[in-house]
Amino acid sequence: MKVIFWAYRQWGIDVYDSVARHPRISESILCTSREEVLKLPLEEYDMLLTCGLSEELGEEIVSRIEAIGVHCAELDRYSYGTPLQLQIIDGIKYTKHRIFSFTYDGDSKRAHTHNRRYANEVTLDLTGNMSDILEQMTATSKVLFHQYLDEYPDNEWHTWPEEDIVRPKRKPEDSAISIEQLAGMDTEQMYNFFRCLEAPYPNGYIEDEKGCLYIEKVRYKKK
Repeated sequence: MKVIFWAYRQWGIDVYDSVARHPRISESILCTSREEVLKLPLEEYDMLLTCGLSEELGEEIVSRIEAIGVHCAELDRYSYGTPLQLQIIDGIKYTKHRIFSFTYDGDSKRAHTHNRRYANEVTLDLTGNMSDILEQMTATSKVLFHQYLDEYPDNEWHTWPEEDIVRPKRKPEDSAISIEQLAGMDTEQMYNFFRCLEAPYPNGYIEDEKGCLYIEKVRYKKK
C-alpha cells in the first residue's frame, strides 16, 4: 500500500515512523499541511491517514482518496473540534480513541470531518497533565493504525449515535477566565480548566485591569 500520513502537532508526527514500518505499507510520505497534501497526485496513493486533524478535509481531497483519522471522544457532542479540552472541562476521565472514516464506501462520499462511522477503538485516559495525555495518544494512535492496517479491508465498522447536544469548538480567546469566574469554581474544576490548556494549546490565563497571568502547568492533590 502507498499511503500519505498527515499530522501537524508533534504527538501526531511521532506516530509516523511506526506506521511507515507497517509490513503492508510499501511507500509512505509525511505531510504537515494541507498545501503539502494537495501538491501530491492523490489518485496514485491508496489511503490518507490523518493524526490529530480537527478540520474538514473538503471534497477536493475525499473525492480523490480514501481517508481515515483518529478521533478522541466517545460521545457525539464532542465531534466538532477541541474534544480533549471540552471533555476534560466537563469532568470526563475516560473516553475512547477511535479510527474513523472521512469517507463512505461506494459512490456516497461526504466531505465532513465526522460521519459517525468508526472501526477500531481503545480506551483513552484523560487524567494527568496534557503532556501525559498526548504521550498516551501517540501510543494509542500507533496501536489503532496498526490494527486498522492489519485488518484492512475487512475492518468491522460501527456507527455511534447522533446527539442533540453539541459542544462548540473552543477558540483561543476562550482561554481567558476572570477572577469572578474562578470564584465560582472548586479546585478540581480550576485544575481541569488550566491543565487542558497546557502546551501545545493556548494557555489558560486570568485577566484583570493590570494584566494577564498565564498558567503554563498545574498540579492537583485531592484531600
